[in-house]
Amino acid sequence: MFTSEELERKLTELIAAHGVPGAQLAVLDGDTVTEVAAGVLSLRTGLAATTDALFLPGSIGKLYTATLVMMLVEEGKLDLDTPVRTYLPDFEVADSHARDIVTPRNLLTHTSGFDGDHFTDTGRGDDAVARYVAGCAELPQIAPPGAIWSYSNSGYSILGRIVEVLMGTTFEEALRARIFAPLGLEHTVSFADEAIVHPVSVGHVPDQGDPSQLVVSPTWGLWRAFGPMGSAVVASAGDVLAFAQLHLNGGVAPDGIRLLDAELAGSMLEQQVELVDDSVLGRGWGLGWILDSWGEVTVIGHDGNSIGQNAFMRLAPEERFGFCLQTNVESALGVYRELAAWLFQRRLGVGPRPDPAALDDLRVAAPERYTGTYQREGLTFRITADAEGRLLATVTPSHGVAQDQGWVPMIDLPLKPVAREDSFLLKLPIADADLLAVFFNPDDADELPSYLHFGGRAHRRVAADEGD
Repeated sequence: MFTSEELERKLTELIAAHGVPGAQLAVLDGDTVTEVAAGVLSLRTGLAATTDALFLPGSIGKLYTATLVMMLVEEGKLDLDTPVRTYLPDFEVADSHARDIVTPRNLLTHTSGFDGDHFTDTGRGDDAVARYVAGCAELPQIAPPGAIWSYSNSGYSILGRIVEVLMGTTFEEALRARIFAPLGLEHTVSFADEAIVHPVSVGHVPDQGDPSQLVVSPTWGLWRAFGPMGSAVVASAGDVLAFAQLHLNGGVAPDGIRLLDAELAGSMLEQQVELVDDSVLGRGWGLGWILDSWGEVTVIGHDGNSIGQNAFMRLAPEERFGFCLQTNVESALGVYRELAAWLFQRRLGVGPRPDPAALDDLRVAAPERYTGTYQREGLTFRITADAEGRLLATVTPSHGVAQDQGWVPMIDLPLKPVAREDSFLLKLPIADADLLAVFFNPDDADELPSYLHFGGRAHRRVAADEGD
């Protein structure tokens, strides 16, 4: 078992090496959780990070939403394969056929096929989620429901609205009554006015005047409409692991009270879809959970991003081992990878699968196969080729979150080929590591790619050559 001293020493070492202001780590080993912290909660105040501080776990909160959905399934109020419009008669997206057939299972597994990064502030009132879902009416369809996997924030706010309607309360109150209180989560809240009585971490983003320096993010949390996407969970790493143990324990709370049927809890860990990009996240997706395997060890988890904060959770359920890492910087992928390798190698003799290595020659034999424009809600990729046949990506964000985070220009970024067909490594200036970019055609792999998969999202090809 790891001691708190060695965990704190390792965490301190990693955040110093990667330029992360502060971090929080909770490690589960058997039934024991060890919590440590390092660095500061804010570069502005210099307040030291502590284990009881609240961070923004971001999209890890989607697992809480999925749990509420499964509670509705247990109560017989919801069927995962019945169309969403059965529960939300006014639900609309741009494609009427998709609107009529999309199911809660599609939303849980990110296979709805409609664009999923619809970022709109609908206010702080109790109707924020309802107004957000009404605003999804114009979301374009990038693929038929069930055809491809593409990470969808919007899908989880729609699930959150189903929770509100079927539970007869606000989403945040459902979280408190059904998860926070029964699990005794003393360091978990939903709103800023609840967080202010705790030590709280703030986000950090690159300074627009000097991107090599970090500054406190101009805003703290995301809008209330994003609650079911994850922003309604503000928590310590230890509390996040306490929630995760509900699933490792088959739906039973620490006091022995069953909160979720064991079979339903187990079904959330069954693979529903295989991922195109199996490097950063995992090999597949369950009902809310990332599913992966490191060597012979089954691994589950979820990642999360908020404004200037980045969190990761990975668990080996059979071995009852894992961790939650929370940081107050926009991208901490390097810290996560090194920490996960160190923890899992020492404890279980395995580690995360590495990305395929970049080839020495960046030239592509047929660059016209890839050049063109690829789009999703709020983000456009323009793929071009230079005179030598090397691919370049220009990334243009238009959604409000990018503006709030102060993303720097992303122009003519090199795509580095790897020893894997139609796959490249790409590093954005807002990230601290390369991510895999995969071009694919779900209908015919030999035809021109119709999608670019990057950062967990599918971007549909809307122009087939750089001249359009």
